[in-house]
Amino acid sequence: MNANKTKLVIFDFDGTLTKPDRLDNAWARIWDKIGLYQQAETLYKMYVAKKINYKEWLDKVLDIFRENKVGNKMFASVTRKIKLLDNCEKVFKIFYQNNIKICVLSNGIKNIIDQKLKSMKKYITHVEAITLTVDNNGVVNGSIMPSTNVEGKSDFILKQMEKYNLKKEEVVFVGNSFNDEDAAKSGVETVCLNPLHTNFKDKSIWTHAVEKTDDLMSILSFIKF
Repeated sequence: MNANKTKLVIFDFDGTLTKPDRLDNAWARIWDKIGLYQQAETLYKMYVAKKINYKEWLDKVLDIFRENKVGNKMFASVTRKIKLLDNCEKVFKIFYQNNIKICVLSNGIKNIIDQKLKSMKKYITHVEAITLTVDNNGVVNGSIMPSTNVEGKSDFILKQMEKYNLKKEEVVFVGNSFNDEDAAKSGVETVCLNPLHTNFKDKSIWTHAVEKTDDLMSILSFIKF
């Protein structure tokens, strides 16, 4: 038996569990639907350039979403358009059967992630993402449910390791983009799946990489059973 068997796998969602797409995350899909994609790009560039902080970015986004009646109907429409990687549920089931816990850690929208992973929730220990609260009409009301700071993914990983008394060799993080790079600070093994806006060849950030795939089975060689 492997002394350092994998006991926890933490996945990013958008672009990691989902197939590559021109609109690579749920935020982008919503902006596209309300016809303000360019405005979204401008706002996000301000955040990346540190002209506004994460909370200021999110507050501005929520104000615009509320003005444009974004809510439950939009979430359902976006969810239908998202395609998960092939064999996603099969891989989750394999992990579950091997007593490997699964978490999803995303800067994305939990309302949409929960809908998309509904049939697989029985295999998932925890989903950490941004919950957009809605009013009585099902429209975003401008607030969010309290959540871990999903900017600092290493913090979440370290808390899970402490919670389940795990060593870093027993945890694998799977992500795809620059906002997943912080996970490496936790010291766990990292897998870059369908890289986007990150240097997947940088071994100080990514232990392993799968440059292009439509099948989640591609990560199994990095898991210690």
